[in-house]
Amino acid sequence: MIARIILLLFGATVLIAAVLRLRTYRLKERHMLLFTITGLPFLVLAVWPTGVGWLAEKLRIEYHTVSVLCVVAFLILMVFELLTIVSLQDRKISTLAQIVGIIMEKHGMSDRNAADTPPGPPADDSKS
Repeated sequence: MIARIILLLFGATVLIAAVLRLRTYRLKERHMLLFTITGLPFLVLAVWPTGVGWLAEKLRIEYHTVSVLCVVAFLILMVFELLTIVSLQDRKISTLAQIVGIIMEKHGMSDRNAADTPPGPPADDSKS
């Protein structure tokens, strides 16, 4: 009974945190789904605590083995999802850095030109 309450509270807390963060921090729906998917297994186990035992019986695998496989599969999926998010952000940052470099080169603001000019206000060439 206590385990069921803990699972229910944990799953509900994760889902509530996801909704609050979506509203407060304007998270993308993709991240909201990630939080939701994280909390659902805990809610399912709280509602159906013998689910892992039923699955172990149907697969004819020991209960503890199925439990470990479920946890490992869950963690692997979470790591892959987080790595996907990091990879996408890395690509966006690289593209942004390249665009900034191109713009700086077009406007003559490269590091080479910055080292040649003394600090201070830019020279006004229209007075010559």
